[in-house]
Amino acid sequence: MSDQSAQSEAGSAATPETTPVAPTFSGRKLLVNLFRFAVTSAILVAIAFAIRSQWSEVKDTILSLNVGLLILSALFVFLGMGAAVRAWQHTLGALEHPIPAFDAARCYLVGQLGKYLPGSVWAFVLQTELARRAGVSRGAAFVTVMVTVGLSTTAALIVGLFGLPALFQVSTFAAVAVMVLVPIALICAYPPVLTRLVNIALKILRRAPLHQPLTMHKIGLALGWCAASWVLYGVHLWILASSRSGFELRSLAQCVGALALGMCAGVLVVVVPSGIGVREAVVVAALSPFMDAGVALALALASRLVFTLCEVTAGFIAAIAGSRVLRNALVHEHSRVHVEVPAQ
Repeated sequence: MSDQSAQSEAGSAATPETTPVAPTFSGRKLLVNLFRFAVTSAILVAIAFAIRSQWSEVKDTILSLNVGLLILSALFVFLGMGAAVRAWQHTLGALEHPIPAFDAARCYLVGQLGKYLPGSVWAFVLQTELARRAGVSRGAAFVTVMVTVGLSTTAALIVGLFGLPALFQVSTFAAVAVMVLVPIALICAYPPVLTRLVNIALKILRRAPLHQPLTMHKIGLALGWCAASWVLYGVHLWILASSRSGFELRSLAQCVGALALGMCAGVLVVVVPSGIGVREAVVVAALSPFMDAGVALALALASRLVFTLCEVTAGFIAAIAGSRVLRNALVHEHSRVHVEVPAQ
């Protein structure tokens, strides 16, 4: 009898452990989901409004362009985005947080949609959050975003030197500022200096410093891909401009430099969504020697609309490609960021 009662007590004691517990939906999780829904809705509304307003302004210009050249210009925008994703991925790898290409594309391309909200910082916030969800700590993700922005800005300033003649027409002060900032940006991008800056940022965020200093090879790759993205974006503008002024090689360098400076300035001017107006001023100045100012403005606005449509398309594809099912099917498990699970 005593054995039976002991077994009965053991069975009853084990029952609570084996009984499944219904998952609880905490208030914090509800607030987080509501916030994500609100941000997503705001982005979609902002994009829809941007496309609608841009279309009304450039409808006649877009419809008058050669369809083949329009598609070709969009192709170079996509190629530029691909180069930017590679720069993002190389920066993460240099900072000791390598992630698969799918995750890198999702972090960068989906995060980029945040720039359509007032204040370009939203793109950086979204990229940080998406990198965290990909397995990178929030502090490391934030530092990566800042380093990527720094390297991209450095590359834009270097490539933008080709557009200095156009920038002088807009603002002599801005053109001189670019020439002053180029050597400063290069010094900050120099691996020993950049390593120190990153470690200072990690210390402020109470994170461990880098295990190894950044190398010229890794930073050079990231910087090179950033420069490639700016050049490809500039070719996109040159193709659009050539549909009106003819294909002239002398205008290629100016288009590449002007778009790099215009987009870089648009990112730094955080008070307007996606730098509206800033990019167009530099682009119009660059195209004015080759065409009427009114046509140049129309092409600058058409370029922005093409960018918007390409960014929305790329962001949507990246979001789908980043889904758990597809990612698990196509990305090898050993290529993921290792996340340590605390011992129970």
